[in-house]
Amino acid sequence: MNTLQGSCHCGNIEFTLLTQQSEHTLAPRRCSCSMCRRHGSSWISDPEARLELRYREKSRMSVYQFGHRTSRWIVCAECGVLTVAICQIEGRLRAVARSQAMIGHVFSAQEVATDFDGESVKERVARRARTWIGSVTISPAFDLDFGSGASE
Repeated sequence: MNTLQGSCHCGNIEFTLLTQQSEHTLAPRRCSCSMCRRHGSSWISDPEARLELRYREKSRMSVYQFGHRTSRWIVCAECGVLTVAICQIEGRLRAVARSQAMIGHVFSAQEVATDFDGESVKERVARRARTWIGSVTISPAFDLDFGSGASE
């Protein structure tokens, strides 16, 4: 099992990605949405992996959503670093980790450009169910307020 670490700049938000894959086999995906373009973000995911998200001060953790509002973007309100994106599908949290928030990890696989603009909400959720990190825990527990429409 490989343990990959990440965090925001000030350390308020940290995450651990536990995966059988390595920095050589995980290929960062560069999303073309406006949020990812503005943050210069690329994402790591492995449906067989586990993501453990931790935060120190809830008041310094910002949860952002836009567009279809099917995911929650976890941004540190103190230092401004975007760390992970989380969605809920059929009651189960799934996530992607921002490769630029990883600490001391260099991904050697070539980055893959993606464009999901033409996806319907149903197609987007189905893709995430297949490709996003399959197990997510948040500590301390934090309600991301997906409400009844969370599994859209």
